[in-house]
Amino acid sequence: MLLQFTVENLCCFAEETVFSMVADKDDQHPTHEVSLREGYKHKALRTAALYGANAHGKTKLVEAMALAQRLITKGCKPGQSIPVAPFRLDAEKRNQPSRLEFVIFHEGVEYTYGFVANSQRIMEEWLFARPKSQEVRYFERVTDEQGNTKVEFGPSLKRKEAGETQFLEFVARGTRENQLFLTEAVERNVKSVKPVYEWFDDVLTLVPTNLPMQPIELRACEESDFIDFMGDFLRLADTGISGIVTEEEKLDFERHLPGAPDAFRKKLENHLTKGRSVAVMAIAEGASSLSVRPGKDGPVLARLKTQHQDKQGEPVLFKVEEESSGTQRVMQILPILADLKAGNGVYVIDELDRKLHPLLSRLFVETFLERGKGQNCQLIFTTHETSLLNLDLLRRDEIWFVEKDQVGASHLYSLASLKIRPDLKIERGYLQGRFGAIPFIGDTRALGWPSS
Repeated sequence: MLLQFTVENLCCFAEETVFSMVADKDDQHPTHEVSLREGYKHKALRTAALYGANAHGKTKLVEAMALAQRLITKGCKPGQSIPVAPFRLDAEKRNQPSRLEFVIFHEGVEYTYGFVANSQRIMEEWLFARPKSQEVRYFERVTDEQGNTKVEFGPSLKRKEAGETQFLEFVARGTRENQLFLTEAVERNVKSVKPVYEWFDDVLTLVPTNLPMQPIELRACEESDFIDFMGDFLRLADTGISGIVTEEEKLDFERHLPGAPDAFRKKLENHLTKGRSVAVMAIAEGASSLSVRPGKDGPVLARLKTQHQDKQGEPVLFKVEEESSGTQRVMQILPILADLKAGNGVYVIDELDRKLHPLLSRLFVETFLERGKGQNCQLIFTTHETSLLNLDLLRRDEIWFVEKDQVGASHLYSLASLKIRPDLKIERGYLQGRFGAIPFIGDTRALGWPSS
């Protein structure tokens, strides 16, 4: 689970900015808290909502997490620039490095991992762990201006097995100045740091606003529980859909995947020969994605179809892309709800309410909170939907605001940090500007527009 994320001198965040998922002493909605292990001092929150005016930094906070995730799981190629962007509205900040740090709880251990970087090199990097009550050092790394990397290892990392120290030092010497030591160590099979890497690779899921239609057909074809859950939720959401079905036909490369490169076709055929199912993005017929699996008489293509009922009560099938953009959006984020019983995911959604009716946004959050009880799953989302600003739904420490100051730097703060009356209507107070983080619209008459 995510406990804390810190960003400094990146994009619109000039000073150190801290986002916390640690529960405070608020006794409201106790089921929104998760006890992580016996004797551990913190409880984690299961959800958080981030509000703010357009261009004030909500998306940039998500993008900062995505940048760290990408650098950790994908790394940088030799000679490639590190894509950090310092705060540009302060001459002193432009030439200073960016800093990112995560505090996470994974597999019973608290980890603190972070790094400082400019476009040329990782200047600092560190990993500490708290397996019990005491924090221990795994490693601290410094790279000088000549690109020489020095890594100091803590006793808990060096004593794992004979020869480990020498191997770690070898990995450190081979770490490029633009590469994270964590990434390099995992590639070299240093098992001690793998849990941290796996959290970023497997647990943290970021959903940007420009996420393309995902190939959920493959999963729908293989998991009956998943397709049943989708159908039930879409019926509950009053989309007019009575169910979800899959439709199969023999794959015709020329019709379904026209113009596909030979290399792609050979790769696909290789997967099918090995008995693997494959999800591919469609090129023709307006379809968004397809599932291809091996069949007795050759590859079989599967499509997801929505089912409606006609005036006579008979089922009528529609392509997913024929549904409204709001319905398609719901179908894209539904796997988050479907997976709550089986995983420990941390889901970060930018603009949860995008294309969704306010009641549907609320239904999604309510379903997450109800279905995810007892699970170590978190939902963090940015939104403009003020109807969710309700203490009957969220705790004070689950509501966050992002606001830019007069020089264009973004600041982050929670509702719990503000003094408000217990009976205050949060939505109304926010729209009245009591908590900041709203646009202050000027007088349109100053634009000289002609009146009608």
